[in-house]
Amino acid sequence: MDFQIVQAFFMLGFVAMAAGTLWFFMERNDLKPELRSVATYAAVITFVASVLYYVMKDIVAFPGGAIDAAAVEATAPIRYIDWLITTPLLLIEFGIIVALAGAAKKGLVTRLVIADIIMIVTGYLGEIGEPGSAGNVVFFVISVLAWLYIVYAIFQVKVGGAPEHVRRAVSIMRLFVIIGWSIYPLGTATQEFLELSGSDLAVAASAAAIIYVIADVLNKVGFGIVAVNAAKKSSGIDEVHPAS
Repeated sequence: MDFQIVQAFFMLGFVAMAAGTLWFFMERNDLKPELRSVATYAAVITFVASVLYYVMKDIVAFPGGAIDAAAVEATAPIRYIDWLITTPLLLIEFGIIVALAGAAKKGLVTRLVIADIIMIVTGYLGEIGEPGSAGNVVFFVISVLAWLYIVYAIFQVKVGGAPEHVRRAVSIMRLFVIIGWSIYPLGTATQEFLELSGSDLAVAASAAAIIYVIADVLNKVGFGIVAVNAAKKSSGIDEVHPAS
């Protein structure tokens, strides 16, 4: 199998995260001092991801190095380290935006972060296990249940009395958690299905890796853009997009 496409996707992940970090850093000073933490969290999230994607693109020997499926699968621990650091920060960032609406409840972010850590750890244990084993199924179910709890918790947040731009940001960020985060178990399930159906391990590992890169860019950079734009509106500045 030719791994050039999956190698290019790891490089794409690095470039997208690095560009996101730069943009969030540049936008930070446009915010009110009390809202600059929104851009700071967004920049830290993409910075951590960019560093780890740089490591992963070397693991898969970009550009054009000779590798096999084992090299692609070797990125899994790095990817989970990324998620274990960045996804709690994404939820903290969500909590800051919810606070703009005056709807932050005591302990909300703590509960979300605990559920998130459970989701990531059990997801990793399920991925490194024997495909189709009972243990894999159990860990996958626990991971999905933790994600469903996060979805339930964020939908309990009531922002009806908040400014329109904050309500819109919270609504979009909810969609990231529901739709964007669901891409990750889809990637795991795709790899598991391909392996159990007797497909080439290289195809299975590469398909999952590409899905994960797409999800990471959407969820980290996209989530941050929504949060920063909401903070800009709350700072009395018109919404600005990276392409402006």
